[in-house]
Amino acid sequence: MARTRPVNRLESVTVPGSGQAEIVEQPKQLAHILWAASRGDTGKRNVALIWMLFGSGLRINEVAQLKIGDIYHSTGELKQAFRLPGTYTKTGKPRTVYLLVPQQRASLEDLRAQRIEDRVMLSEDGTFGGLAPDSPVFLSLKGKQWRKLSFNFKKYPDADGNIKTTLVCGSFENLARDLIKQAGIHGGSSHSGRRSLASWMDRKGFDLQLIQDILGHSTADMTLIYIDPWEKRIKEVFKNSCLGLKLPDFH
Repeated sequence: MARTRPVNRLESVTVPGSGQAEIVEQPKQLAHILWAASRGDTGKRNVALIWMLFGSGLRINEVAQLKIGDIYHSTGELKQAFRLPGTYTKTGKPRTVYLLVPQQRASLEDLRAQRIEDRVMLSEDGTFGGLAPDSPVFLSLKGKQWRKLSFNFKKYPDADGNIKTTLVCGSFENLARDLIKQAGIHGGSSHSGRRSLASWMDRKGFDLQLIQDILGHSTADMTLIYIDPWEKRIKEVFKNSCLGLKLPDFH
């Protein structure tokens, strides 16, 4: 059965913290986010972080848990796709994640090169591109020292009312939110990447099942919640629906 796209978000204002993060509408806004992310000593890490959110549709806490061995082959080649372990995910279910956007791949290689230059958690035998396979992809910088991120446990009710426990990295969530807001996405958060990717794919006409599979949702209805209606397309429909019709001549 065909599912209709939601329109209710046209009628309401995005409220930060409501779980409906504002999406990035224009490429120039994403470019602005990436520019802001690139500043400072952690620029390469931050750019790679933004690309994992917007290029792969990962949740921020999934990004924070990634290991070098997840995304690199032992030969040192960056994978084009990898299986995200269920232990990383909010739902506890594994899914396939894709690393196909050229700019995203370049950002991960830039981050790897920085790790090699700074000699941070290297592999003993030079495998996995020179980095220890069990080391995190993303680290925090304290002074001049790269360290593993800190996590806390968070409990939340699932769709069936059962209490689930998941790992969260509050510092990374705050970082992503700040970088996105600097581009003028005031209702943005780390979830803006996931929502934006879903909306972009929908606007390109990709099948709903494909979008659902990429995001790893158990139902299409959940995916539909992530897709923002495209106000531009709605306006075009009404603008063009009566082309050629002329108003009655009352004179």
